[in-house]
Amino acid sequence: MSKTIISPSEEEPDIPGTINRVSAGEQFGPQWTPTSELPNPQTFVMNFTLRALEILHGSRDIAQIARWTSESVFLAMNKHVNAHVRKDSYTLAPSATRIAPHFVVGKPHLFSPRDGVIEACIVVQGNRRFQSVAMRIEGWDHRWRATSFAYL
Repeated sequence: MSKTIISPSEEEPDIPGTINRVSAGEQFGPQWTPTSELPNPQTFVMNFTLRALEILHGSRDIAQIARWTSESVFLAMNKHVNAHVRKDSYTLAPSATRIAPHFVVGKPHLFSPRDGVIEACIVVQGNRRFQSVAMRIEGWDHRWRATSFAYL
């Protein structure tokens, strides 16, 4: 009794006109970028922190940072902003003048756990107290994106 084993050939034949199979995520999804091909992370962290604080305090529209964040960060910030707007809508008389918050953003402390990822911590001095911001940025599509943001 003999056994016949059918195995694929070692190489696929090169047939003209065939298309290599590539998943849509590989072709059209966000592409990881190494740190060497990205702009200065310290500048991005400081600018993003200031913009995010202005959004959280109601003096800037959240759509302005949509391209700099991951979807989860954007949705979390949007939820917070919507709750703030709802709370303000219950007040009796809306204020005619809008006072922009004043922040002094300190020097960011950066740490890179791996290539293309930066974790940062910044001390922020507000009108009444000191607070801190912790964030994680990752290199996607040749720009930094905030994938985690916490205002403590």
